[in-house]
Amino acid sequence: MDTLKYVTYCGLYCKLCANIARIPNQAYALRDTLAKSGWTFFGDQYVPEFREFWKALGYFSDMGEKCPGCRGECGYPGCTIRPCARERKVEVCSSCDEFPCDRIKELAGRYPNLISDGFRQRAIGLDRWIAEQEERCATGLCYNDFRYPIEGDE
Repeated sequence: MDTLKYVTYCGLYCKLCANIARIPNQAYALRDTLAKSGWTFFGDQYVPEFREFWKALGYFSDMGEKCPGCRGECGYPGCTIRPCARERKVEVCSSCDEFPCDRIKELAGRYPNLISDGFRQRAIGLDRWIAEQEERCATGLCYNDFRYPIEGDE
């Protein structure tokens, strides 16, 4: 299961999520810059909410390391794909006979690579597919670069 830590049931790759791929690095960089500039000593004199802001930056800096992944209940709490996959005893939806089902098709409206990635998983196997996702990560790619926003997401 360790190999699947970053593989969601639907077939996305957690390390391509901004919560792991970008936000921690950016938060850490801002936190480091502020610390080197002395903000930890005088920040609350200029910004009354500085301590809360600093705490939030710490949270965002560590977010990637603390993310339990989809299998650890990270993600949308109302997800219907995760319980379906567990019920059908499939590790990834692409291995289900009904792939792509209506749930996957709906999610693919937001993540245009989802279905093709699922077929790719089937064709080359999960281990090779994970290696390809790691290559995507190494380029700095993030789902936010090409996913379609939902209403209120902009």
